[in-house]
Amino acid sequence: MFKSGNCTTCTTCGSCQQTPNVDTPILFCMHCQPSDAPCLKVCKENAIEVLGGAITINGEKCNRCGDCAGVCPIGIIKI
Repeated sequence: MFKSGNCTTCTTCGSCQQTPNVDTPILFCMHCQPSDAPCLKVCKENAIEVLGGAITINGEKCNRCGDCAGVCPIGIIKI
């Protein structure tokens, strides 16, 4: 379970995983409920998807606009 007070990197709690410095943004996040996830709501390309309860980025749909990164409440999305 995510505990915001413990979050210093994406691997501290194990709820989120993100690989920096890649051509395609990779995300596997379970911080927000999909129904409340701001990144899911803001993505105009519908590139933010739910996979097994986790929020993911579909690299084939993502245009790297950065809108999702701007609204992420824990700053885990890096574009």
